[in-house]
Amino acid sequence: MKLNLRTNAEPQMVKINAQLEASKVLEVEKLLKEFKDVFAWTYKDLKRVPPEFAQHKIKLDTTIPPTHQARYKLNPNYATIVK
Repeated sequence: MKLNLRTNAEPQMVKINAQLEASKVLEVEKLLKEFKDVFAWTYKDLKRVPPEFAQHKIKLDTTIPPTHQARYKLNPNYATIVK
């Protein structure tokens, strides 16, 4: 379930569990709107936090050339479903 914490002109969407009771949804929405200034919505909001903590990087060995795997055949029963 998606909730908009701002206006329709400037949406700020969050996702919550769709299986919550209606009363709990209202409580969570109220809590999120009350404390929305606490959450970091962009990297710029992460003031004084080094980018190394906020961004994930994969270190690759540059001495190893990239490889391409051969495509495998799709089960004919599923070929009509997947296009």
